[in-house]
Amino acid sequence: MKPRAEGGVVDSKLNVYGVKNLKVTDMSIAPMSEATYNTALVVGEKVAVMVAEELGIKIA
Repeated sequence: MKPRAEGGVVDSKLNVYGVKNLKVTDMSIAPMSEATYNTALVVGEKVAVMVAEELGIKIA
């Protein structure tokens, strides 16, 4: 992810710069050579864990 000054849209926690309570994720965070179905599943799982942790939800 790029810093806002370099044209980035989200920070390392996927929060949109300048907008409260909005996260964005898609396959653009993965290198193109790694943009596969399995990578999409891993990205989705990682984001789910991040959001759950922020909400105080324990995931087994």
